Amino acid sequence: MTQIIIHPGFHKTGTSTLQTSLRVNRDTLAPDIRIFLDQDILGLSGAAKGYSASRSDLDLGLVLYEAALFAEQISPELKIIILSSESLCGHIPGRNGVQDYSAAPDLLTAIGTAFSQTCPDTKLTYLFSTRNAESWLESCYAQHLRASRMTLTQQDYLTRFKPSANLTQVIADCRTALPLADINSARLEDFPKTRLGMLDSLLDLADYPEVKRTNLSPVAVANKAPSPAQLSALLEINRSDLSDQDARAARMKLNMEIA
Repeated sequence: MTQIIIHPGFHKTGTSTLQTSLRVNRDTLAPDIRIFLDQDILGLSGAAKGYSASRSDLDLGLVLYEAALFAEQISPELKIIILSSESLCGHIPGRNGVQDYSAAPDLLTAIGTAFSQTCPDTKLTYLFSTRNAESWLESCYAQHLRASRMTLTQQDYLTRFKPSANLTQVIADCRTALPLADINSARLEDFPKTRLGMLDSLLDLADYPEVKRTNLSPVAVANKAPSPAQLSALLEINRSDLSDQDARAARMKLNMEIA
């Protein structure tokens, strides 16, 4: 039996750091665990984001199709697979008209159905990463400023998208939609307590031995938060009369300074 451990997000909960850790340790883990990240499932992640924006049956069917295509690639010889992509819950709230993660139960149901039908001899396990609501909203706002032409002030964003920060409720809704699924969660605030951070939480679900974890490399925290001055500069760029292309270039230059 193959165990598929799916980490579907959420955005801004240490996912970049986790995925860097998975990438850095991919070869060391390879004898026991096969790693798949967002760039390995572009069709599926794109379909998931599309459905979160449209909520159309056609787009949900595309999610089912792309998940089945991915599942067909899974060799029965693989015992443990880790799939990490926050896109599996759709767009980050605030992008492309998406207000929250309410699409997540439909998305995970479709993905789980495709995997179970295509690879019936598999065990599906889910791990959500969560975060304190206020710091999560602030991090999401910074991400929007850095990656899109967000023009809301931070306070306006926090007020408008406050309902989307109830990540615990989204997980509860997923448990309701998938009553037989093994759904777990881990808090970003707890990750620094272990040497490998969130990777330890995934490896716990895989029953990966502690003795082998000593061979894995910890990584630095990714996605450094912009300073208040940098946030103001990004907002000024987005509110300027620059063309979208020039604004994108200006944001990219500032993002390089933040990194």
